[in-house]
Amino acid sequence: MPVLTYALTKIGLITPQMLRRARKYAIVVIIVVAAVITPSPDWYSQTIVFIPLYSLFELGVYLSAKVYKKEQQKEAEEWS
Repeated sequence: MPVLTYALTKIGLITPQMLRRARKYAIVVIIVVAAVITPSPDWYSQTIVFIPLYSLFELGVYLSAKVYKKEQQKEAEEWS
């Protein structure tokens, strides 16, 4: 996930602001994926799957912010 986020931010398809606005939808999708992946219906195993997936999403948002900031600085230097 973070590698894909890095690449998409680098080429300009996504921004950190877009990821932050989509956070609530990402949580729902991750919960559904965790429910499908886990073999048992208990909430404990779903939580164990949810936490690493959500952590990867947040890592992607952080990485996207760093890459976006660096790209903006590079663009500002080119125009000045």
